[in-house]
Amino acid sequence: MKIPYVVSSNTRKAYSTSELMKASPGEASRKINAEDFEWDDELTPAPLTYFAALALSRIFHRLNPLRKILQKDIDMLMDLYPADIPLKFSVPCIKDEQYWKRSFYSKFPSRKEMGVSYWKGKFLSACLQDYLENVKPDIFIEEDAIELAKLVSPYIFELGLNQLQMVRQPTPPVLSEDAVEDACIYSVPKVYDHIPLEPVLVRLFNLNEISLIFGINNLQDGYLMRYFEFSLADCESLCRGLEYLQHLRIFRINRSNLDCSKVKLILQNLVKRESIEELDFNHCKIGDYGMKALGGFIFIHKNVKRIRIANNRFKEVGVQGIAYALQMKPAAPIELLDFSLNPMSLECATIFAAAFVRCKEKPQTLIVNSCGFHGASAEKMAGLLSLNRGLTRLDMAANNLSGEAEKTLIQALEQNKRVLRVDLRSTHISEETQAKVNELLERNKKLVGQETEPSEEIPPLYLNEPEYLIWEYNPNNPDYIPGRYPERIPEV
Repeated sequence: MKIPYVVSSNTRKAYSTSELMKASPGEASRKINAEDFEWDDELTPAPLTYFAALALSRIFHRLNPLRKILQKDIDMLMDLYPADIPLKFSVPCIKDEQYWKRSFYSKFPSRKEMGVSYWKGKFLSACLQDYLENVKPDIFIEEDAIELAKLVSPYIFELGLNQLQMVRQPTPPVLSEDAVEDACIYSVPKVYDHIPLEPVLVRLFNLNEISLIFGINNLQDGYLMRYFEFSLADCESLCRGLEYLQHLRIFRINRSNLDCSKVKLILQNLVKRESIEELDFNHCKIGDYGMKALGGFIFIHKNVKRIRIANNRFKEVGVQGIAYALQMKPAAPIELLDFSLNPMSLECATIFAAAFVRCKEKPQTLIVNSCGFHGASAEKMAGLLSLNRGLTRLDMAANNLSGEAEKTLIQALEQNKRVLRVDLRSTHISEETQAKVNELLERNKKLVGQETEPSEEIPPLYLNEPEYLIWEYNPNNPDYIPGRYPERIPEV
């Protein structure tokens, strides 16, 4: 297309000639302004050329002139071509980004996208998403889905589905008059299958990112619990499709009834994909059994970097599974763990303290926003910074860190010169504590790149003291708070 489409309006405005310069004696006499890219906006093209281009735009499905005409004529055609040309004709032939941007906002006027650099891929991904989200499962034609997937597969690198229609639940058989009605809910087989994703995913060989939500939007008065269920058959179909995605990096299932058995089945298949870098299971129903499977995934996988499991249903046993994997020096270069919105007890905080005190390199980011830490549990989470040298970011927003936890946090940050960011919003701390935290974080930022620790080993608790006076390092002790040690009792 023309330069105004290639160069952004902000760039042209920044480098435009000022009005004062245009009025100067040296510039006023110029007849040709090379920097004026819109010089022909108010000029009408030659009538014959215009009507010929308009006629060609209407018969594109029968005659494709793009390979036989000059570039200036192609630029004109791109402005005249209708945005609703069938995909089977436009996708193989049209490469112009401005045409695909116009097509995107023509078909999806309510969607606002920012920072898009590849509009053809964005538009085709939105078309596939629209088809899969709104197709009726009872009349789903697999051949149509396969044909669409084949057409768009070379151009799309991410796929997000915000809803999936569900197959109608089978009704129980009609009973005769003499039969005794069985009211047990477990007697009727419940099937919550959705459209099979396997035939579509198999064709999307360039896919890097996939996001799924098993549910239906905009139900209003027609809400039913079963609309948000999905079966093991859905997981098996999804896993069979994932086997062919050799470049998959990010996998998400959010706001779905993803329980332990289903997440274990998914993880068993994803562990074979070494390209996986991020797992996102926020707002699901993963319990302790699923968290133990996730801990095994972290321990075995060699490339996963980010784990997000906010708002799930695991307890102490689940946290213990993740902590065990971290302490055993996992193969994965884990960088981020997000445990937000999971209520955690004092035992969970103890397990966290034990794990992160023993972890020296990974992860670098821990997010535990709104986990219900208060009192002794808050002290443990704040105190782990005193002995951990791997974390550079700790988010503890919406927890109660008032009281002794504030002192522990300051003492820990005075010893830790690696952490660069601590999120303390809505934690009931005083302004003086927040100012002191900001001061210590600024000190750490100035020390980036410098050697701050002579050794990675845990420093002695009491220097130049007899061995029997050193308090035993045991993070699993319920009374143990990292960075705080009991007072010495002088010998009589």
